[in-house]
Amino acid sequence: MISSKKNVTPAERKERVQNLRQEHQPYFDKVGISDALFIPKMAYRPQGKDELYISFFPSELENECDIYTEFVSIDYISEDPKRTLYQVPHNPFWKEEYEIIVSNSGHARHFIPVSELKVINTASSRINRAPVKEETDDVFKVSPNNDKMDKLINVLEDIHYTLEGIKRKISR
Repeated sequence: MISSKKNVTPAERKERVQNLRQEHQPYFDKVGISDALFIPKMAYRPQGKDELYISFFPSELENECDIYTEFVSIDYISEDPKRTLYQVPHNPFWKEEYEIIVSNSGHARHFIPVSELKVINTASSRINRAPVKEETDDVFKVSPNNDKMDKLINVLEDIHYTLEGIKRKISR
């Protein structure tokens, strides 16, 4: 575990972001976006708000593409034991729709509610699946490398993530 300190140098930040990205790179490669825009962010509840937000600088949102993120501390250390990968779908109306806040140092950032993020996957869903047992193959007439089985697993994972999102919204 990397110890926490107040000021992370640009070189340390770059290295930590690269290390965080390594967890998610197989997904990016699998879906054909090897060079996906990955920007780890802190999720926090701003004063006067009811829910968690992340914030982006205008230069990050001007890329006109989806952004992928993982929740980290100010020191770029993952704060999520599940290492959840989130997608921030590109919003062409981000300037108008996302609240802007200007820091004491004069830097503008746009708030995006965490509830608008799409859960892509977690570390547990990225673990290589164990091969399907032979007796299961006989019952379902599929093999572990069958495309239909992979599609079914992907659909079930999507259902799982949707239900988890509903659960989070209900439990607020």
